[in-house]
Amino acid sequence: MRAPSTRPVSRALTVAQVLLALAPAVTLAVAWGQLPDTVPAHWGAAGVDRWGSKLEMLAVPAAALVLGAVFLAGTRLADPEHPVSLLTLELNERAVVAVSGCAVDLVLLAGTVGWILAAGDHAAAGGEPAALNWQVLGVPLVCTAAGALLTLRSSGMPEDDPLLGEQYRAHRISGAVLALAGVVMGVLCAFVLSGTAVQVCQAVIAAVAMAFVFVLLRRWL
Repeated sequence: MRAPSTRPVSRALTVAQVLLALAPAVTLAVAWGQLPDTVPAHWGAAGVDRWGSKLEMLAVPAAALVLGAVFLAGTRLADPEHPVSLLTLELNERAVVAVSGCAVDLVLLAGTVGWILAAGDHAAAGGEPAALNWQVLGVPLVCTAAGALLTLRSSGMPEDDPLLGEQYRAHRISGAVLALAGVVMGVLCAFVLSGTAVQVCQAVIAAVAMAFVFVLLRRWL
């Protein structure tokens, strides 16, 4: 086990991460009583093309809480003193994990707010609820889960092995990027895109994320 970092996470950063993780849940709780029982759940080129129960909206703040906890733990375990090389850049491990975690929660908060506003706009229109096509979430869920697991890969970091230590740090940075990519493509594919645009979106985001991971981990492949 490695020694604890000599630079603890600042209180301000911890508070910011906690507040951002809670923000989607608080926002939805405030608006819950004004939401109709049936809400728009997907938008295509012609507008709303799927309706669902407002209970589906609970998935977004739930994801924010889980991923917020993962990234908060990853930030506290990340090493702020030894950057990882990416081509000509030096990436600070703690900064990448913390920024990725905040970005994930901001994306989910934006999704929650947008969904609430759309539900209000379409409250009078109504529609028959239809089942969510979970197939479009397969790749985002795998990408997010893999990223979250990689982000937490620090509990077994050797204390006195610089090379292996850098490899673990690179794994956590890669994990943060993969989790962020998974959340972004999940929000887009579940609520915005339809048809072939889903596959194109997933392919582009996954390709960019995997290219980043490949460059970062190429020394150990």
